[in-house]
Amino acid sequence: MRTRTKSYGDDLEIREITVNKALTITIEIFKVPEGFKSFARNSYIHHDHLLGAGLHEDKEGSVEFAIKEL
Repeated sequence: MRTRTKSYGDDLEIREITVNKALTITIEIFKVPEGFKSFARNSYIHHDHLLGAGLHEDKEGSVEFAIKEL
């Protein structure tokens, strides 16, 4: 498993988690007044409609919720 992180200021962070050759999970993390909001999607061609969303006071908590919902 490989993780890449790109930060765009304090308000946006994009993480790409490569699980294997066929699956990459992309997570977009936004700072909102309530804490952090995350959206997760996968790279499967036929399952591109699957999205996960998470809202939590802490960044890792919102990422965890988004991945679980995915």
